[in-house]
Amino acid sequence: MKDRSEDMSYQPPTNILQVLQKIEYEEALEAGDPRYVETRQARGSELTFSRLSRKFGWDADHDVFFAPNDKHVLFFGHIGSGKTTELRRYARQLNNSKRYYVVEVDVLAKLDRNNLQYTEALMAMAEALLEKMSADGFSLSEDELRPVRDWFASSVQINTSSRELSAEVKAGLQAGGGIPGLAKLFAGFTAAFKTGASQKNEWRQEIRNRFTTLATAFSNLIRSAEAKLNALGRAERVLFIIDGTDKMRGDDTIQFFVQDAEQLLAIQTLALYTAPLHLKYDGRLGGKLDAELVLPMMKLYERDRSRCEAGWSALTSLLLLRADRSLFAADADIEELVRHCGGHPRELLRLLRLCCEMAADKIDASVVARAIAQLAADYRYFLKPADYALLAEVDSTPQQGGNDELAQALLHRLALMQYNDGSWRYSHPVVRTLEGYKLAVGARVSFAMTNA
Repeated sequence: MKDRSEDMSYQPPTNILQVLQKIEYEEALEAGDPRYVETRQARGSELTFSRLSRKFGWDADHDVFFAPNDKHVLFFGHIGSGKTTELRRYARQLNNSKRYYVVEVDVLAKLDRNNLQYTEALMAMAEALLEKMSADGFSLSEDELRPVRDWFASSVQINTSSRELSAEVKAGLQAGGGIPGLAKLFAGFTAAFKTGASQKNEWRQEIRNRFTTLATAFSNLIRSAEAKLNALGRAERVLFIIDGTDKMRGDDTIQFFVQDAEQLLAIQTLALYTAPLHLKYDGRLGGKLDAELVLPMMKLYERDRSRCEAGWSALTSLLLLRADRSLFAADADIEELVRHCGGHPRELLRLLRLCCEMAADKIDASVVARAIAQLAADYRYFLKPADYALLAEVDSTPQQGGNDELAQALLHRLALMQYNDGSWRYSHPVVRTLEGYKLAVGARVSFAMTNA
């Protein structure tokens, strides 16, 4: 099949309404999408993939491979900063190496992001592994599948009140059916977890009560899969990439990555989880999970406020691949939108969406100004005087900012943006247009002059 990146026929939309309808905040680009823009130099993330692959035992430059027995890595970044798009390219490269059999797990598609626990995340991982092996034509013997099937048979109580269990799930508890049959069993449970089945809490408790047995069975299933893949020359290790775990609710995030970390680590495998940036500074991870890797934001400026041309170029390209240049009245209007996104791709799309909602036939300076004001208003709703004071303080000394709950909350909500793997931070450009911010800056200047 022809790689879409080679399709030179792609043209960005030339109609404002068409641009508007194609903006999807949750959309991550597949490999070969013509809208993809290379961002490594703009982010300063040239070593990110190398670091990631080395954590899992592969030196890509020299094709040397010494994989750890198990490794659970967190991949941090601002929500909407492009982690999934980059991860898809990392996954492709890792999978093509023949060192790894990469299993991508999208928890947003399979599970309920507003009520997610490790119990169902592990079910989704097992389901994804079995589905991928089945689709790729690999098989395992019934002896290799039996421990997991037996765990279900002995743990899950099926009675007349549990009407949410489908006939396929019940059939999956019976011997036979191979990988496809066991995959259907896991799929039935993840589907029930996502739809808020009344038995969800009971099933969670049952999994917790008999978790050690399940963890052993799942780990052995992974070992069997790796032995099969290795024997056929396909891969040496299974590597799970779990995406969407950075978008859980606050309490669920802490429970998943902190309180239940031991349960994640009990599965002997290689796994990468997306995680929200503020969690890195929470202080409660305790070294249980590998929590070093960050996908940096794209930079428009360096810490000394000199212009970062790579960032301007990447974000301008990102914008013009979604809205044709002819839709903008002047280059200055494009630059103003890029400047006020702060280097964040989703914020740039938010500004573009607002422009498309307000413009007649062209996006001109007046439309851009209204879009910036509207986005700034979204931040005004939740920012408090203490928030403005901290943002003004950080902007005066970008290498500071602290890691207290206030700073973490501002990072999470994008009022505060982080660059260069955390070496400096700066407030969102639209926030700096707000009166509250300007008053906080004035108060700092007055205080400095008084105490000079």
